[in-house]
Amino acid sequence: MRIVRGAFLVLLTVILSVSALLGASALQWAQELPSLEGIDALDFTATSKIFASDGTEIGSIVPVFGEDRAGINRIPVRLDEVSPAVLQAIIAYEDDQFFDHYGFDLPGIARAFYEEFFGQADRGGSTITTQVVKNTILAELSANRSLERKAKEVMLAIELERRLTKAEVLQRYVNVIYWGGNVYGIRAAAQAYFGKDPIELNLAEGLYLARLIPLPNSYHEEFHDSRESMARVLNRMVIRGMISSAEADRAWRYRLEPKGWKVTYDRTGNVVSLERTGDEVIVQESVSSELSSHVVFAVRNWLTDRFGESVVFGAGGLNVYTTIDMQAQRAANSASERAEVPQNAQLAIVGIDPGTGEVLAMVGEKLDPGIEALEFNRVTQARRQPGSSFKPIVYATAIEQGGLHQATILVDEETIFDQQGQEVYSPTNHDDEFIGVATVREHLNLSRNIPAVKALEAATPQAVAQRASELGYSDVQPFFSLSLGSFEVTPLQHAAAFSAFANGGTQVEPHFIRSVIDAEGNILYQANPRLTRVWSEQTAYVVLDLLHGNVTDVNPTAFSWRAAVEGRWVAGKTGTTNDEKDIWFVGITPGMVAAVWIGYDEPQPIPKTMVRSDGTQNTVNSSRQPIYAWTDFVENALLGRPSDPRGFPVPDGIVFRSFDRISGEASSEGTIGAFLEGREPSTTSPLNPIKLEVAIDSRTGYQATLETSSEFIEVIEIKPKDLQRYLSPRPENPIEP
Repeated sequence: MRIVRGAFLVLLTVILSVSALLGASALQWAQELPSLEGIDALDFTATSKIFASDGTEIGSIVPVFGEDRAGINRIPVRLDEVSPAVLQAIIAYEDDQFFDHYGFDLPGIARAFYEEFFGQADRGGSTITTQVVKNTILAELSANRSLERKAKEVMLAIELERRLTKAEVLQRYVNVIYWGGNVYGIRAAAQAYFGKDPIELNLAEGLYLARLIPLPNSYHEEFHDSRESMARVLNRMVIRGMISSAEADRAWRYRLEPKGWKVTYDRTGNVVSLERTGDEVIVQESVSSELSSHVVFAVRNWLTDRFGESVVFGAGGLNVYTTIDMQAQRAANSASERAEVPQNAQLAIVGIDPGTGEVLAMVGEKLDPGIEALEFNRVTQARRQPGSSFKPIVYATAIEQGGLHQATILVDEETIFDQQGQEVYSPTNHDDEFIGVATVREHLNLSRNIPAVKALEAATPQAVAQRASELGYSDVQPFFSLSLGSFEVTPLQHAAAFSAFANGGTQVEPHFIRSVIDAEGNILYQANPRLTRVWSEQTAYVVLDLLHGNVTDVNPTAFSWRAAVEGRWVAGKTGTTNDEKDIWFVGITPGMVAAVWIGYDEPQPIPKTMVRSDGTQNTVNSSRQPIYAWTDFVENALLGRPSDPRGFPVPDGIVFRSFDRISGEASSEGTIGAFLEGREPSTTSPLNPIKLEVAIDSRTGYQATLETSSEFIEVIEIKPKDLQRYLSPRPENPIEP
């Protein structure tokens, strides 16, 4: 008896000591509990969604965490966005006493302990409330299975239940739970496993997702075990009156097939065959889009520049509304895929609405079907020289400040330009020849270099550099070489500069994001693009008309003639850089300005020919490949949309006159062009009194060349307007290299 009494005293001492220790520990843990002041807005990361201009979701940015920057794919939902059957399934699996306890469930813990060791466990001892605490407030202790963590969970769960309703706790639960891979929350899980929204899920799908919660990556690989578990839970739900036998039978017979599995069933709902497809559908990249990765990457870069990585990749949950037009973006994607470019060359396409500055579409590389686009976006990130495609800005400045007009005579001849403090500038033409006297319009049609430099000289390099800066170009220096596009631009900058011509001389700052709204509905950003008056309405229209001639003029045919689109008014300019390392086309049509660039990432001369997909040989230059891609894009981007073949509205102060593109004199048989009122071509050209001496090859009747023998040379006097007939015949469709 004395031994028994001694043992009892020892046991009582141990119990009291442990109780005292636990009590002291509990008191200390209670003092260490984190604050619940912000419990009404539990902070968890969420996937940011990106929308096109019509509200269609086009991509997402998944938050990342940890040193390896693993992504968290989570899109928060309200309870009314979740199927009631799914909520039933989750409660049945995870906490069937959820509506009866106050944050913790002692019988549930005991039952989970028993099933873990003596039966088949379909749930653990944690309640839904304690799981919310574990995955949010105590996330840093979630991997710690200590008594301290469990005690803190219970304490915080009791306080959480005191502050929130059951519905509010359940809503937080379905948004924070981990569902495998980088999928968090019911919306991401529903989309990842079944390609549905949570409201569309049925009871069988809800049970499958609920079954995954304890160990989602492992349980997704154990389909047979999951079916057995689902059968037990369905039976338990019927016994407890949560569903009827008929509802349980329908759920069991439903042909459940989560992504990654190919399953066949018999008529009773039993699995007949099972095959793992290997699809890793539950893993999502940090940035993803089925429409355009380049758009989403551009959005991500813009967001991080403006708000910082902590907002974009930390909290996330942003709704980003872009300017992207679905039809135009699909057209750009297809045009890039179909475009034929020299081997290993790259391509960029961008389309802008000139009236709003909104980017309608962008593709930053030569796309190939079935191959994922890379992150580098040449539309916004590649800086290359615009070459001859910059000439319209030079001529616009010369028209506005230098007194030039379409019929102004300029002479294409060997010329040396003095530059103060710099070496003399002696440009050549792409064909190393000179065509002599012609109008501004003709020289632009044939992209002659020396007349463009003379136009810059008339306006002054400083004036052209100033206008270029106003248009958004950067690092522009006032040298004569500026007239030939010797600085670097992005395709987006270049298209935006041309948009001022199509918007009455006012440039609207280009942008591809309309607004950004956070998870609470607060507007973080609303587009308010800068407006810059660069040209007068009249100058802008005259240049539009010049560029329209670059597409429509014949005899000789202008370089951009292939850009003509049936039923649409089109204007544009080709561009080639020194050493032919870049080729461009920038085109304008009502509703869109678009630029296409082709070249190599490591600058090198573009080959003069290439073999097309059909095996034929094709010349490579700015009058071909960029224009082919441009017309493919624009035709499909604007398909089915209204078109006015008359082009843009004519401002006051503009008159139309017919003139000879060589002599510049008024001619009823000439080309009709737009002029500022009071600065029209004269009925008598100022060049008519001038006589030119021309050496003629008497055998051909054309201008003599270096190869013409002196015995066949005859010198005659002609009027400048008649010079064209004595020049060597030009090809029907001359090509700019």
